[in-house]
Amino acid sequence: MLETTAQKFLDHPAIIEHGHVFSYRWLVGAVHAVTGLLGETGVGLGTRIALVLPNGAAFVRSFFAVTHMGGIVLPLNPSLQEPEITSVLGDAKVSLILTVPELRDRCVGALRSSVGLGEDSVILLKEPRHPSEALEERIPAKPWPPERAVPHGPAVYLYSSGSTGRPKRIERSHFNLLYETDRLVAALRLSPSDRVLGAVAFSHTNGLMRSMIASVLSGATLIPVRHFERRSVGRIIQEHAVTVFVGVPFMFAMLAETRWPRPVDFSSLRLCISSSAPLPPEISRRFYERYGIHVRQLYGTTETGTISVNLSPSLEDSLHSVGTPLEGIDVEIFSEDRHMLAPGEVGEIGISSPAAAKEYPGLLRESKAAFCNGYFLTGDIGRRDDTGRIYLIGRKSLFINRGGYKVNPYEVEELIQKHPKVREAVVVGVDTEYGDQKIRAVIVPSEPCEEREIIEFCRGKIADFKVPSIVEFRTQLPKASTGKILRRALQTSAPS
Repeated sequence: MLETTAQKFLDHPAIIEHGHVFSYRWLVGAVHAVTGLLGETGVGLGTRIALVLPNGAAFVRSFFAVTHMGGIVLPLNPSLQEPEITSVLGDAKVSLILTVPELRDRCVGALRSSVGLGEDSVILLKEPRHPSEALEERIPAKPWPPERAVPHGPAVYLYSSGSTGRPKRIERSHFNLLYETDRLVAALRLSPSDRVLGAVAFSHTNGLMRSMIASVLSGATLIPVRHFERRSVGRIIQEHAVTVFVGVPFMFAMLAETRWPRPVDFSSLRLCISSSAPLPPEISRRFYERYGIHVRQLYGTTETGTISVNLSPSLEDSLHSVGTPLEGIDVEIFSEDRHMLAPGEVGEIGISSPAAAKEYPGLLRESKAAFCNGYFLTGDIGRRDDTGRIYLIGRKSLFINRGGYKVNPYEVEELIQKHPKVREAVVVGVDTEYGDQKIRAVIVPSEPCEEREIIEFCRGKIADFKVPSIVEFRTQLPKASTGKILRRALQTSAPS
């Protein structure tokens, strides 16, 4: 698909990065350069390769190189620390990591701890700084001949935490990804005239599918953003005439509140889409007041890909909605006993989609609970109206939605409880005005302790987005008669 697109738009900008323009012609050559490098390592059909790379051209060419060769991509957030990377490499049976020099030591340590491989299995990629710059990989005389990939075989591994806290591997096939991309590109009317802002990490399904893959396979121009900084992003939107901005709620909230030293022009934007967490309507309204365009909601899951998007022409009347399903995707609302409910009734949202995964490999019980009669039960509570529009109401699980990333509270609790001054600890999510959650750690100390000690103890051991932003100390935790901690009470109650 990349080569088909590139043949139509060879000299059209595929990526703009570091102020330089990289054409589709350059991108295809860069992909073949990586395949030449990987071919020497024995990569072939089914080889599992982790990408620990920031948003940028290096990620794009690596993703397409691995899938071109029939390998399986495991995209990992470059902000993850070594123990977090280690926890998934073994389950995925990764045999190779592609990363950048500054992350080398972290990746070598994780690979050695998880599967016993050494530094020879970590390949460093140089970030391209200019289209004329020579690539460090050897470009083969002919494109690397991929083995015959199976359309319904896995192309990518993604991980999603379940209610037990055990990471669940999600396998999505080449067919799954292309089906979602085709329907998404059609719905959003993406074309070579678009400039797509890649603000969400490409390691996350939101950034991977709705920014990176959708942009490249539609012939649009992708403008990757390594770190979200609102003033920098504002300048990028204006200077590069960005037309499509897919983000998460807090990004739009931050921009809506930004006071610029001089007026900014966001008139190039034709679509602003928020996903990964519910978007409070007030944020969309404030963004509209500042920049003249509403933010629309998109709904999807890691297991199913994109489900729906609110493209209503009368958006002000439906800001609470995540829209109607994409073509070919069926959405039903289920009761607790798994009966389909009528429009207006509230229940668990179930998805039947050709783009969806079929199971959690190796997790029979979890698969049986989530995949039923052709539907994936999302754990989201919602309803449909008579027009088919979907409305999200809440989550069944306890997991914390931090800026679009799902945080397992048990993982953070386990770390905090290793602190020598902590007797008990519980971690919960507290809703914010931006539609996501802050991480609150409530602690019963064994001796006097300060908030900064807990935060500093966590840094470097878990990703920054998992570090608590609120730390409270109490003499005891609220518990039921069985001894179970009443987490819900901690989400709203004041400290004691």
